[in-house]
Amino acid sequence: MIVKSIKNRLPQEFAQPIADMCEAMGFPFDFTKELASVRRTFAQAAEQALEMSKTIEGVTKKVVQVKNPDDNHDIPLFIYRPENQNEALPVFYWMHGGGLVLGQAEQDEFLLKNFSKNMNCITVAVDYRLAPEYPFPTPLDDCYAGLEYVFDRTDKLNIDTSHIVVGGASAGGGLAAALTQITCDRGKIPLAHQLLLYPMLDPINITQAGDDIDDTYIWTRANNLFGWTSYLGQKPEESTIPKYASALYNHDLTNLPPATIMVGDIDLFSQECIAYAAKLSVAGIPTELHLYPGGVHGFEDINPETRIAQNFLATRDSALKAALENKL
Repeated sequence: MIVKSIKNRLPQEFAQPIADMCEAMGFPFDFTKELASVRRTFAQAAEQALEMSKTIEGVTKKVVQVKNPDDNHDIPLFIYRPENQNEALPVFYWMHGGGLVLGQAEQDEFLLKNFSKNMNCITVAVDYRLAPEYPFPTPLDDCYAGLEYVFDRTDKLNIDTSHIVVGGASAGGGLAAALTQITCDRGKIPLAHQLLLYPMLDPINITQAGDDIDDTYIWTRANNLFGWTSYLGQKPEESTIPKYASALYNHDLTNLPPATIMVGDIDLFSQECIAYAAKLSVAGIPTELHLYPGGVHGFEDINPETRIAQNFLATRDSALKAALENKL
């Protein structure tokens, strides 16, 4: 249930688009019903986005199967590259959102093709497995296996290994943060930057987005608890969160690359994003935190013509471009 007070902080230009999206997608999701039904609804929207991506010219698409060394599972990896480009290019390695229980890599193809075309880079999306069927650490291990595959094929893929950026949105942002940690600890693959868009970081989620907000639009605390419980295999408790399951807990952050974190202030994840940015900064990691007043979860897609959405998109693209060029 959304309390009335959150509406006082919601820009008017988002009210109808949010209502329309909630009706079309069934937000907030009711996970007490069959998960497969929610996944089908989510997949329909992904198919529409995939259809839009076909309008983008000048970018090639390659799909490869990557083995997870732990169970020999084939992980689909989607690789996008500007056409007629033979030089070694920087890489943006991306993880999709979906609360750890929904989604597919191709849902972001429109976005990733645009990044490849406009920023002259290779973009890679990993189709990691989902909870609850595949709880932690399998999704994160899938993400690492895909990243290692890209790094190990530097010559074949013609990539510039000094310009590897990892990123993601929502659950994908949380996985990107955790992937950054495990990658830097293992020491094989150098990372230039982490771009975290309203990342899902805190399994406990005891902090409200604000004192006047009991719950949030689009992705609610009940949805979040279902996602984290599915991922962890049990109800989250701080004392039982394994290392790398959540970037917010149980980790020395001093060996990480610079970070850009972006979130709306009435997004459920606002306070955990602020907390993680503070932890990174205290650890000496150059960190940019961008907090958008009146921004709900995924607001830049809900109404991209609004001022705050335009600011978000411009900042996101500027940060990514600078990271890919190692200018941050």
